[in-house]
Amino acid sequence: MDKHPFESDEATPLAGPLIETLRAVGYDTQTAVADLIDNSISAGASNVWLHFNWDGDNSTIDLLDDGSGMNARELIDAMRPGSQSPLETRSEKDLGRFGLGLKTASFSQCRSLTVISKRENYAICTRSWDLDYVEQTNRWMLLEYPVLSKDRERLESLQSGTMIRWNNLDRLVKGTRKENAQDLDRFMTIMADVRDHLRMVFHRFLEQGRLSIWLNDRKLEAWDPYLRGFDATQPQPEEVFWEGLVRVKPYVLPHHSKLDREAFAQAAGPNGWNAQQGFYIYRNERLLVAGSWLGMFKKEEHCKLARIMIDVPNSMDREWDIDIKKSVARPLAMLRDELRRIASQITTKRTEIRN
Repeated sequence: MDKHPFESDEATPLAGPLIETLRAVGYDTQTAVADLIDNSISAGASNVWLHFNWDGDNSTIDLLDDGSGMNARELIDAMRPGSQSPLETRSEKDLGRFGLGLKTASFSQCRSLTVISKRENYAICTRSWDLDYVEQTNRWMLLEYPVLSKDRERLESLQSGTMIRWNNLDRLVKGTRKENAQDLDRFMTIMADVRDHLRMVFHRFLEQGRLSIWLNDRKLEAWDPYLRGFDATQPQPEEVFWEGLVRVKPYVLPHHSKLDREAFAQAAGPNGWNAQQGFYIYRNERLLVAGSWLGMFKKEEHCKLARIMIDVPNSMDREWDIDIKKSVARPLAMLRDELRRIASQITTKRTEIRN
């Protein structure tokens, strides 16, 4: 690239301060783990094994997938913050966005990130970010620790795959003790929140058998927001916008009188019936927004059975203002009136919702 005639001084970001700033993007543990699984899906994984390992202050979280894996050069690129521009054209099945997910999601939860990967016909490779080392040296320097024998065995049992380990979970377990029951309960609550979030966010992948997620050796079952397996569910006609790129499918869920107690409790979702009403926005079938009226209406009791599926492709990320965490999406201004119309039709079906 030609030098700009007014170039003056290179202002390279300081490694220590910037990497600490990246920790404040705003992930919680659920969204951080989901971001890692996005990478697994983009790598063609069929299985993801997630382990929460309780050891008090030394607890760890591991993720292993059977995706395509990486060789050493690819791994170094993947570990680089901003490894891919959001302006680049991605595969239509790619769940990535900014080239930051692996790093920002991990840094938000831990101070030590290790990735071990195996691409078919390549040697196992590993690299680590140690935020304490970056802070001390103020250098963007990856570390290469020896691969533990148990980790090598797990990867060698796969044709290809990637393992991610979070050590030094300062945001989750700092100051906790292994033998303290309350500390263990808090850790288990975090794990349960992650379980419920993954069942919801990846429910379409789980339903279709395209992905299996195992949490501490238990296979996760999909949580279907629309109760499509119940006769009393009322699917509404699908509408298509933007030359077929945006698809909107409303559902009116069964009244509680038509569900048994267990089904009614399960259908409430992670946040409860009232909180889960509204639009559900999917990007490449991965759920981004789980129940929001997008500022158009208030959540009210009489609307709690209305849930509306919206599908958008990753080619419309800018139009929908997708954020780094992939947990926020805002509709195009020209679509807001159509979405408001559809939502009004569903939420005013008071008689149908009650019966």
